[in-house]
Amino acid sequence: MEMLLYFLALFFFTSSSEIQPTDRPGGEAEVSCMPAEDVFRCDETVCVAKTVRCNGIPDCPGAEDESVMECGCLENEFRCSNSCVDIVKRCDKHPDCAEGEDEKDCRTFICPTTHFKCNNHFCIPTEAVCNYQDDCGDGSDEADCQYRHCWHPEFTCINQECVPPGVLCDGNADCKDGSDEWDCTPENFVQCGDGSRIHKQYWCDGWPNCPDNHADELNCSKCDKPDEYKCSNGRCISRANVCDSQCDCVSANSTVCDDEIGCEKFYTTTNGMTNCIVGTSLACGTTERNRAEERCIASGFLCDGQNQCFNGKYLSDEFGCKESDVMSLPPSELFRCQDNRTLPKDLLCDFKIDCLDGDDETDCQASAADCAQEEFRCQNGQCVPIGSRCNMYTDCWDKTDEIGCHEVPCEEYRCKEGGQCVSNSSNCDFFLDCLDGSDEDNCTFVDCGPDEFRCQNGQCVDKKQRCFNSGNPREGCADLSHLIKCENVTCTPGQFKCKNGPCLNESLLCNKVIDCKDSWEDESNCTFHCSNSNCPCKDVHINCTGFGLGEIPETEKEITRFHFGGNRLNSSLHNGTFARLGRLVYLDLSNNSITHLTPMMFSTLWRLTVLNLQDNDIQVLENGTFYGLPNVNGLHLQGNRIRKIHALAFFGLSSLPNLVLRNLSIRNIEPHAFVGLRKVVSIDLSQNEIEHLLDGTLNGLPRLLYLNISSNRIKVIDPNVFRAVTTLEKLETDEFRFCCLAREVPSCSPPQDEFSSCEDLMSNMVLRVCVWALAVVATVGNLLVIACRARYKHCNQVHSFLITNLALGDLLMGSYLLLIALVDWHYRGVYIIHDSTWRSSPLCSFAGFISTFSSELSVFTLTVITLDRFLVIIFPFRVRRLEMKRTRMLMAFGWVIAACLSAIPLLHIDYFKNFYGRSGVCLALHITPDKPNGWEYSVFVFLFLNLVSFTVIAVGYLWMFLVARTTQHAVHKERTAYCTSESAMAWRMTLLVATDAACWVPIIILGVVSLAGFTVPTQVFAWVAVFILPLNAAVNPILYTLSTAPFLTPARHGFLSFRRSCKLSLSQDHRRTLSTGLNHYTGRGSVELYSMTRRSMRNSLDTSVTEQGVVLPLNKVK
Repeated sequence: MEMLLYFLALFFFTSSSEIQPTDRPGGEAEVSCMPAEDVFRCDETVCVAKTVRCNGIPDCPGAEDESVMECGCLENEFRCSNSCVDIVKRCDKHPDCAEGEDEKDCRTFICPTTHFKCNNHFCIPTEAVCNYQDDCGDGSDEADCQYRHCWHPEFTCINQECVPPGVLCDGNADCKDGSDEWDCTPENFVQCGDGSRIHKQYWCDGWPNCPDNHADELNCSKCDKPDEYKCSNGRCISRANVCDSQCDCVSANSTVCDDEIGCEKFYTTTNGMTNCIVGTSLACGTTERNRAEERCIASGFLCDGQNQCFNGKYLSDEFGCKESDVMSLPPSELFRCQDNRTLPKDLLCDFKIDCLDGDDETDCQASAADCAQEEFRCQNGQCVPIGSRCNMYTDCWDKTDEIGCHEVPCEEYRCKEGGQCVSNSSNCDFFLDCLDGSDEDNCTFVDCGPDEFRCQNGQCVDKKQRCFNSGNPREGCADLSHLIKCENVTCTPGQFKCKNGPCLNESLLCNKVIDCKDSWEDESNCTFHCSNSNCPCKDVHINCTGFGLGEIPETEKEITRFHFGGNRLNSSLHNGTFARLGRLVYLDLSNNSITHLTPMMFSTLWRLTVLNLQDNDIQVLENGTFYGLPNVNGLHLQGNRIRKIHALAFFGLSSLPNLVLRNLSIRNIEPHAFVGLRKVVSIDLSQNEIEHLLDGTLNGLPRLLYLNISSNRIKVIDPNVFRAVTTLEKLETDEFRFCCLAREVPSCSPPQDEFSSCEDLMSNMVLRVCVWALAVVATVGNLLVIACRARYKHCNQVHSFLITNLALGDLLMGSYLLLIALVDWHYRGVYIIHDSTWRSSPLCSFAGFISTFSSELSVFTLTVITLDRFLVIIFPFRVRRLEMKRTRMLMAFGWVIAACLSAIPLLHIDYFKNFYGRSGVCLALHITPDKPNGWEYSVFVFLFLNLVSFTVIAVGYLWMFLVARTTQHAVHKERTAYCTSESAMAWRMTLLVATDAACWVPIIILGVVSLAGFTVPTQVFAWVAVFILPLNAAVNPILYTLSTAPFLTPARHGFLSFRRSCKLSLSQDHRRTLSTGLNHYTGRGSVELYSMTRRSMRNSLDTSVTEQGVVLPLNKVK
């Protein structure tokens, strides 16, 4: 049978397609330094083969064979003396090499396409050109720049940069040259009437910043030009603004506006409403219906190249003067005024005079019948709601809805000049409601209360309104004096603090109205629609998430953060997609059904720091996929199904610190796939479908500290995979065998198997010896038992039959141990490479089957033997002994039960999942705290059933001993013989129970302890599984057969006969004596053996020999 198992093992070893001979992992590449032309010299004493130079695996002790000096740098890198840096860092004015080599010899260096070559030969980013800052160091990047003119009232820095007026002299340099903090002494400011100060930057710019006294616009020039007019207060204004209906010569000491005296031929004033005279002056256009501040520009100033309306270009006195103003419209959509201006046709007959002579409103069909009953007809024919009549707002373009209001009944306060009606509460509330201000005439002031604040106009308001703009114009001071001198105020939660200004209600943020007067920050970073795109923008961020777009839209090149998740890009991406977006630092392309990433498509995004490609359909990462991304520190690929990663796929990601490739269905990773990841410290490759790790897979990772390859399907692993990552500190795997290939890694999981080491199945020499010893003892002993029981007839055939079954069961345990020993011998030195294949092989399952079958059959047989003896001794007359027929049926049942218990785990049921392959020795004992699949079944078989059997055996022998002791005490008369017999009986029964206990009690106790959650040392597990479990198989032949009289008596006689024949052969003729002696004594031995056997049969019970040589009936002992 052993020969059959041996050949069976050889068949499985040689026929398995997954097991291939391989060299011992981690082999050295050192060779002799002669001949010199075929080797690479690491140092004076160590050489390696020249073929292993620059293969990504350091073979020299100091990794000299993989150094930069020998192997150079990648295509996108610059070689320093002993390191590499990205090419974008070459000649950037910042030394990155240890000795600054990257900043030398820049004259002939060609800058990347994303950079500008300075006159001093350095390279700066393209967008740094004309950014108001000398980035080159020689000013060449700011030469010949066309800067935009600053808007009013922006502050113009010395370098022509524009900043908001509120940052001027605030203690922080907002201009890149710091010029906004240069002229900040008191003499550089002028005081307004309300106490505010105006910097000299805004003096004499034509825009009065002091509305109450125009102090910033006084005495600015001699005002002696023909087109200038000097006010009595010293302000110089354009003559076009004289008689334009707006007071430009403000005086704190007079209510008379001297630039609006004698202007009857330019405009008329009726009930406080001014209207420009057609043909003499042109009303400046406005998009507001309230035309209280509408200017009238005299005809002589039309189309003079100066916008005197101060209302922007559209509908100003200069609009339509040039064809370029309306060139976007076809000629059919235009008409020409008599003043020679060309205007859009949609201005015809709109009740508003846009031509100087009013010809755009002549020949228009309009009548009173056109207005509804609830409407008011304006003098120009326009219809407005009747409720708009005399409401202080001009709804008619000719303002006739606010003229003649004295005729309209009024039950509240009526304005003096215009006759409009306002609420009584508006009278003397400090807010000007009447156009003539009559609602605030003849008012008396009261003293403010303790919780009130007095405004500059005498108004009393709640102190809570101090430095707070609620958004309600009726709250706070009417002259807004509660919003000045608020630099050091602290806002409450829910409010927004303007820089050096008041606090705002959050509802005022991003409402398209500037409330932070000088800093404008309440309208900064607000969402708006980008040009050429329906996606909302906020500052330099664009968000196109979920718009269903099929391609990247054209947008501003200044965009730095692009959110484009949830669209349908699919395969529309190409190399030029991001060419104009070189300033991007964040790019989200998640959930776009992207199937393919074109190599080099990100090459212009050298500033990018985060790239999100999650939840797409990317299946392959090709060579150069991420080329040109040297600053990316966050790459997100989760949710894809990346089957294959090509060599150099991550080439270009030189700043990426962590790479997460978890659960991507990766199957194949080519060698050198991670080359270029110079700063990666952790890689997570868990939960993929990788089956083979090739040498070179981990090349190019000089800083890798953590690697997770757990939850994969790895079957084969090349021996030098981990030798390329000498810095690795932690490795997470599914099996300990991977740790063996990375022996220098300080932390590797899972921990070592209870049985297996990196080389051998039996990691302990003692275990290895015990396996062979127990295998030989169990095999030889049980073969002797079977041979003895088969050769000699025993009077107790039932008992002999049971012993034979016990021997057959124990012989299988010996066969199991022999098989495990052969596997350990076969895999000696290379076991770790074949560990997974061995534990999942049919041979391991067969080994587990025969070990379990042997164990359970032996337990069952011992229980039956115990019950047989128990019935004979306890009930010798009341119960019949087992007959041979019933015994055969009972043992057949035991064989079937043991076979079923052992074979059930071999069925293809998910619950068991490689039940016998949990460990290298194919045992399914549950004596550890881990609870793998099928642990309940293991507990039931090896703990519960065996505990019940052991209890039956122990209790049965104890009972038999007590009964036998009582019987012998009554029979024996001589005390000495009685004591001897009792002692022998006690010793033998104790030995029988003790061997069973030594086998199963430790296993049962450890199993119970492990179920309680305690950790059992792995060394104890190994000794129990290999030595204690097969103990009965080795001892049972001695206890039940080899130490009994039926075996010892013929053995003793045979030995004596052999010794006599040896003596006779020495005294007689050699040839004759040897022949006759052997015949004589052999015959004699046979006669004596036959006589002894006959006596034994007559006794109907087996006998046993005690230590003192007394022969005892076994039925009295057991």
